[in-house]
Amino acid sequence: MVREIDELEEILDRIREKVLFANRMDELDELLISWGLNERSSSNSEERYRSGKIVVIGASDVKEKTLVNISEEFRIGKDRLEFCLDYNKAQKYNYEKLRYNPSYSVVLFGAVPHSTTGKGDSSSVVAEIEKQKGYPPVKRLISGGELKITKSNFRKAIQELLTENIISSDC
Repeated sequence: MVREIDELEEILDRIREKVLFANRMDELDELLISWGLNERSSSNSEERYRSGKIVVIGASDVKEKTLVNISEEFRIGKDRLEFCLDYNKAQKYNYEKLRYNPSYSVVLFGAVPHSTTGKGDSSSVVAEIEKQKGYPPVKRLISGGELKITKSNFRKAIQELLTENIISSDC
C-alpha cells in the first residue's frame, strides 16, 4: 500500500520526536540498536555492553554464593550478576527483557526446560536467543556432554569471556 505524502511526513515527524527524546534521555544508542542501526550507535555503547550484567540461567547444584565468589576472583562484582538457578523458574523467565538491552553483557546457560516462554518456534530458548538479533551473546555451560552449571565450567566461561573481550572486569 502506497501512502500519501502527508501521512509519510507525519510518520517522519514521529520518528524525529522519538530520536530527539531518546537522545535527551541518553537512550539513543539503545533505540538505534533496537532499530537495527548498530553502526550509528556510539562506540561507548560497546563498553556498556562489556560492563553489563552476566545472566546465569539453569538448574544448578552450585550455590549462588559460590558462583559470586568465583566471579569476584576475576574482579566482577555481585551487582553484575543475575541468577535464575531454578529449573522451573527458568521456564517462565522473561527472556525478552534481554533483547536490545545494553544492561546485559552475556547469558550463561545451564540446564533449562525445552518448553519455555520465549522459545518461539525453536527447539529451545537457548537456540532461539542464539539465532535472533538483539540478544546478548550466549555461552552454553557444558559438563559431560550436557548443559550443566559447575564451578569449573563457570570459572572457565568467565575467563574465556574476559579473554574474548565480551565482558570486562570491574577494575
